[in-house]
Amino acid sequence: MTSHGACIARAREDFMDRVLVLDADSDAGIEVIQSLGRAGAQIDASAPGHCLAFHSRYVSRRLQQPGIADPDEFNAWVRSLYDEAHYQLVVPTTERALRALRALPSTDIVRVRAILSSDEAIDSALDKQRTWYLAKSLAVPVPENILIESLDALPPVPAYPVALKTTSSLIVGNGAPIVGGVMIADGPEERLSFLRTYLRHGPVQQQSYVTGHGVGVEFLYDRGHAAWHFAHERIHEGSLRGGASTYRRSIEAPPALFAAAKRLLDELIWNGVAMVEFKVRSDGQFHLMEINPRLWGSLALAVKAGVDFPRGLLRLAKGEHLGPQPHYRRNYYARDIKDDVFWQIANMRADHSDPLLLTRSRLVSVAENLRPLIGRESWDHFDWRDLAVTVESLRRIASRLAHLGKGALGRRRLVGRLMRAHRQRFGAHSKRASDVRTLLFVCHGNICRSAFAAELARMRLPSHQVESAGVADEEGRQTPEEIADLARARGVDLGRHRSVRVTAAQIQAAELILVSDLETLRTLLTDWPAATSRTTMLGLFAEPVVVSIPDPYGASPAQASESLDLVASAVNGLSLWLGQGKRHADSTRHPSGASLPP
Repeated sequence: MTSHGACIARAREDFMDRVLVLDADSDAGIEVIQSLGRAGAQIDASAPGHCLAFHSRYVSRRLQQPGIADPDEFNAWVRSLYDEAHYQLVVPTTERALRALRALPSTDIVRVRAILSSDEAIDSALDKQRTWYLAKSLAVPVPENILIESLDALPPVPAYPVALKTTSSLIVGNGAPIVGGVMIADGPEERLSFLRTYLRHGPVQQQSYVTGHGVGVEFLYDRGHAAWHFAHERIHEGSLRGGASTYRRSIEAPPALFAAAKRLLDELIWNGVAMVEFKVRSDGQFHLMEINPRLWGSLALAVKAGVDFPRGLLRLAKGEHLGPQPHYRRNYYARDIKDDVFWQIANMRADHSDPLLLTRSRLVSVAENLRPLIGRESWDHFDWRDLAVTVESLRRIASRLAHLGKGALGRRRLVGRLMRAHRQRFGAHSKRASDVRTLLFVCHGNICRSAFAAELARMRLPSHQVESAGVADEEGRQTPEEIADLARARGVDLGRHRSVRVTAAQIQAAELILVSDLETLRTLLTDWPAATSRTTMLGLFAEPVVVSIPDPYGASPAQASESLDLVASAVNGLSLWLGQGKRHADSTRHPSGASLPP
């Protein structure tokens, strides 16, 4: 290039808007890059590692982004970039970067360029419990909610399913941040597993399950004034039980939802972008789900339908007038093809008679793939001038399909291997029974299933040495009173039992190890793979045979009773195999007179 040409190029760059997109590995990050790239901006994109956005032709610099465990260190890195490039706009596209920039003073130039709300407003939106209280105070409908803070004080569940949510989508503590969780729990075992995973990091909301479809109302606020808005409804969600949308359509904002969303953000004197998410029932009643205080995953639909929020942010950052509310196309669709493929596979396989699954007509769902041909649908991140992004998306879909097929085959093989090995080692003609004198029962916490099984085994197998333990770290815990009462009704006293964590000495001494569920089995054999040949599933001795016995902890009385009855049936089957028991009528009854499963 001649010196004259170089001068022209530098002059052109001087007039270009420069934008820094943080966490460009998000779906919103890619849309920001493509939107502002088409507008002629010069884009620097950062992410913790190589990502889909780095395939975009609109990216000038691809930057390796540090973690946010130390916000000061992260912000110092961002400041060094800003001092070099003097960006007109800084876009934190995920909560990771948003939380880091929130640590800056409100007058800091980097934070100003990011178009953020006040600390109080951001915190109220990020904390789901604070959002819930805010909505209650403003008469915005919300689900019934109980805050759970400890496993030692679990509230009852009147009816399943129940929704469980960590109070933060990103749990920030010592070390690397942890992604929060959301689950629709069908029963006590799923609920307990979720609580065990997340309560160690902070409180969990337990909410009544709200049926219906998701509706989002999105806004761009200018210092407390609602300037632009958009609305969409979810057609397909991340899973058949809910989640982020993979297919959605633009709609006219329902007046009641629009008013409720605006009331929330007005109260917070909002600034910048936000999405307020609702669940809407078939009769039109709605409940607030959350406030998303940043750009959202389905941003592609808004941009393609006519409300270009990234360009609006750039105008605000440059101090320009936003202009009137943009007109946007209603009944326009956008599909996240890289995830929607898997929704469609699940929809094909699902039980469409289950009212709790968000299924749709198989024929309609297949036919909807033709909408792009009539100009009423586009794919997320599809840009004729940026096809490398779409090509990479398709490559990743193929890779995931191959991985899922391999994983499903692996799970079926695991269950098959367990059952075949059990039949070979513990069948009616096995000669190993006389060699087994030491038994070890193992479950997760050693307060319910393994404790109950061990006490029953001691009663029925007095000549055997019997122990029980758990894989959880907590020791010294008592059996919950409601479980102890059910055990007592079956002639078993667990009043003196205290939980212990399984030890290497127990594993080495046990001639037969009986595990309650697959999760516990994986944990146990990861630590002691040499015990594989002496380990089996307790439920495989039950009638009917089960691979995993549900955890009764936190379950309803009926479900807890079923779990203990399975344990009793399995111990009975085990004692028969060991040649110490007989199938008498009284062996399947407990003192209250209720029959146990045979």
